[in-house]
Amino acid sequence: MSDFHDYPPAARDYLLQLHQALSFAPRYATEVCAEVGDHFMEAIECSDQHPDSAALNATQRFGSPLLLAAEFSTVLITRKLRHTLLLNMAVMVVMIVAVFSCFAGRQGGAGAIAACLSGAVAWSGLLLIQRNQLSGTQLYHWLCTPMIACQITCFVMILGLVWNLTHFSGGSPLWALFDVTVVAMMALRMLHLRHHSRRMCLLWRQMMP
Repeated sequence: MSDFHDYPPAARDYLLQLHQALSFAPRYATEVCAEVGDHFMEAIECSDQHPDSAALNATQRFGSPLLLAAEFSTVLITRKLRHTLLLNMAVMVVMIVAVFSCFAGRQGGAGAIAACLSGAVAWSGLLLIQRNQLSGTQLYHWLCTPMIACQITCFVMILGLVWNLTHFSGGSPLWALFDVTVVAMMALRMLHLRHHSRRMCLLWRQMMP
């Protein structure tokens, strides 16, 4: 993490608070602070005021660093939801193909179909968010449905894969290896998404009365 020593005190304190609020995603926090810092430097360079005064005015225009962090956290979660759903779709396709190819039992196909339903809900929520160009508090509230649906999608697919692995004896060893790998990967992804979602919710709760 940078100590932002090149910035005037007001801008430095602002960026430190912003980075701390987004510390649950260090790489993303660094990207956000670099972007905001560029805006600060541009405002300072274009101002006739003393750099300290110009930096203070710039931070005041940006508002609370916690509120800005909360808004950026919703953007991060939206991005992670898309990536998770794309991963889920790829696994669904493989599961359905494996069922029809007799590499897996029918339970895997049932899990994929159930996951498709919850995945469709999650995608619908994300498409509505994009269509309505939501941001801030509205985006936070609208994200609840896609987040829950995405978690259900992951959970149902994990159950389907585990059930298939433990109850279908005629499968290929290659499919069993795929089962174990995907279950571990999806479980980690689900926990990762849950952790980030909880931190986002905590940020917004701090900003709401």
